[in-house]
Amino acid sequence: MLKPWWNPNSVRALLLDLIEAELTRRRPGVQPDVAQRCVRNLECDDFDSLALDSLEWLDLATTVAVQFQLHETGHDAALIPSRQLSAWIESILESRAAHDQALGFFTSGSTGQPKLCVHQTAHLEQEIGFFATLLGDRRRILRAVPSHHIYGCLFAFMLPAQLGIPVLDIRTNLPGAILRQARPGDLVLGHPAFFDLATRAALTMQPDVVALTSTSPCPPLLWQRLAERGCTRLIEIYGSSETAGIGWREAADAPFALLPYWSRAADAPDALQRQPTVGVPQRVALPDAVAWCDERQLRVLKRHDGAVQIGGFKVYPERVQACIAQHPEVAAAQVRPYEIGADQRLKAFVVPSALCVDHTGLPARLNAWLADHLAPAERPKSITLGSSLPQSALGKAADWE
Repeated sequence: MLKPWWNPNSVRALLLDLIEAELTRRRPGVQPDVAQRCVRNLECDDFDSLALDSLEWLDLATTVAVQFQLHETGHDAALIPSRQLSAWIESILESRAAHDQALGFFTSGSTGQPKLCVHQTAHLEQEIGFFATLLGDRRRILRAVPSHHIYGCLFAFMLPAQLGIPVLDIRTNLPGAILRQARPGDLVLGHPAFFDLATRAALTMQPDVVALTSTSPCPPLLWQRLAERGCTRLIEIYGSSETAGIGWREAADAPFALLPYWSRAADAPDALQRQPTVGVPQRVALPDAVAWCDERQLRVLKRHDGAVQIGGFKVYPERVQACIAQHPEVAAAQVRPYEIGADQRLKAFVVPSALCVDHTGLPARLNAWLADHLAPAERPKSITLGSSLPQSALGKAADWE
C-alpha cells in the first residue's frame, strides 16, 4: 500500500520544484523568475512548453529516475518516450507501489555536478515520526522552501501527509506578508534568509504560529526579531543532505539535542551512529566540527568542507574564486562570505589583469559573465577592485570592507 504522501497532487508539486531547479542549473544565465514562468507553463501537462533540447531532456529524465529510484522497478524506461507530466507522475506512483525502499536527493551542486545522497525510506519515516509527535497540533503548513531537497521533502511533502493537514506554497508572496497573515495553528516552513526578510519591518504575528528553520545556522538576531514579532515557537533543525536531520533546538543559546535514534560514536568525536527501526545501525560523519556538551547535546562550530549556506544553498567560496580567476581581465581574486543583517552573501576582491583597460566597468562585465557561469546564490553581492589582494602584516590573506 502506498504511503499517504504518494498521491498525484503531492508528487506533482515535488516534480515541478525539481524541474524548476534543473532548468536553473542547466541554464545558469536564466533568472529564477524565468524558470518559474516556464514551470507554470508546464502545469498544462505538456513538456514541449519547456523547449528542452535533447541533452536537457535526457538530463531531466535521468535526474527524476535517480531521485525516485525508478530503475529499481524498470519505470525509468517510460520517462523518455513520454511528453506529459501526468504520465511521469503515474510512472512514479506505480514504481513506489512496487518498491518504496529508498529516495535520492541531490545537493545544490555548488561544486559542479550535484551529489546524489540516497536515504532509506525507513530512515526518513523515522525522522518524520519524531517531528509528527513534536508538531502534531499544527493545522496547516506554509512552505517557503522547495520540496525536492531533503528538508522540503521531509516537512513539505511527507509531514503534511502524515498529519493529514494541507500544505500551501507561499513562495510567490512577500515574506513579511506571510507572517502577518499566518493563522493560529500554522507551521511556517522556511530558512534564515526567508525569516530575515520577513522580520525586517515591524509586524505582529497571530498567536500560536510556529516557525521551522534549517539549511543554515539561524543567527541570534533572528531568534530575537521573531520573538519580538510574536512568534510562539521557533524550531531549528541541524542536518544535511547527506545525513538528513541530526538534531534540533528551540533557543538561540541552546545546544542541539540529538534526534532520539542518533547516538555519539564511541570511537570518533565527529561521527554518529543511527539505530534504525529495522536493519543494521548506520554510521555517518558529521558535516561540521562540533563541541559536545554531553552524550546527547552538541554545538556546531564550522563546516569541514569550507562551504557556507546562502539563501538555503550550499556554496563554496573557493569554487567561486576559481571561476572569477578564469576571466581574462582578472589577474587574481579572493572571495569571502559576509553578513547582510542576518543573511550571508559572498563578496569578491579582484586584481585586474593587463588586459583590462577599463577598470571602472570591470565589475559590471564580471557580473554579466558570472551570470552565465554560476548559480544565483554563488554570485558575489559586491566586487572590490585593487592593485593587490588584501594581506595582513604577516602576509596572510586578510579581510576587506
